[in-house]
Amino acid sequence: MPLVYNTSFAFLLICSCLVGLGQGSCTNLSQVLISQMLPKAERQSTMGLTTTFTNIGGIVFIMGGGQLAAQSSWVNNYWIYLFSFLVLLVVLLLVPMHPKDVSDHDDNEADDGGIQLNKYVWYSAGWGFGVMLLNNVLNNNISLFITEEHMGSTAQAALTSTISLIGGMLCGLIVGVIGKRFKNSTIFIAYLVYGLSYLLIGYVHTLLFAFIGSFFVGAAMSIAMGQFPYLLSISVNKSTMSMALGIFVAVYSVGGVVSPFVVNPLTSLLSGMGMNVFIVSGFLALILGVIVLLGRYQQNLVRHAEGK
Repeated sequence: MPLVYNTSFAFLLICSCLVGLGQGSCTNLSQVLISQMLPKAERQSTMGLTTTFTNIGGIVFIMGGGQLAAQSSWVNNYWIYLFSFLVLLVVLLLVPMHPKDVSDHDDNEADDGGIQLNKYVWYSAGWGFGVMLLNNVLNNNISLFITEEHMGSTAQAALTSTISLIGGMLCGLIVGVIGKRFKNSTIFIAYLVYGLSYLLIGYVHTLLFAFIGSFFVGAAMSIAMGQFPYLLSISVNKSTMSMALGIFVAVYSVGGVVSPFVVNPLTSLLSGMGMNVFIVSGFLALILGVIVLLGRYQQNLVRHAEGK
């Protein structure tokens, strides 16, 4: 639509909201399909792969849209959304309209009770909120940080988003392995990686380490967002899965929106101690990681799932 009408900023915002609506729906439905069509042994690795392909899509859109915009006008950036019709075609051809349930759900006996939300749905949503709160610190601040600290040019600063996506893409390939090896602590690991990455960016003021930190921020995002849907899928019955994922997506999205309204005032409060936004976010991530570990959120959820 912006290719036809693009002179109103309000209209462009409405279109962005529609994009977010579609993205949230696809995220929810794809994870529901995975949980219903695959056995537990295959869900972790497949849900991890969704983060890989999501990041590949992000790279295609960022680089493709940038090339289109560079040709003549920023409006040309919107032509990249035609790529969505290719994705739609793939879905229509390859995703069954009436998929058979080939999973090995152990919770079939609980399905007769309908939708049954438990505390782990809300715990997962809350920790997902924290992940997005931290993740958007990079998106909101890294370009300005690199240019203000004279670490590189604006073009180099823009590369950090792509590098973060590459980190998420590569890590998504092994999320299943990480989840199986650290089944009680993957969310803690994600917060730990966020913390160390941000401290690296905040304390070591070089472009190289900004790129390295951005790469591992993307990896942390991939670990967390590859694991949360799996944890939800084993903690609720099939009837509840769609609702549980919907709540999770809604709550963590709010975390991304409020990120600057939480992190920036906190940074201003601590700026007198020589802390920048990445140092503050790094320590915040480590604190949240310690809380999620000591509170045994994931350990208790897995134990609940095994006892169902």
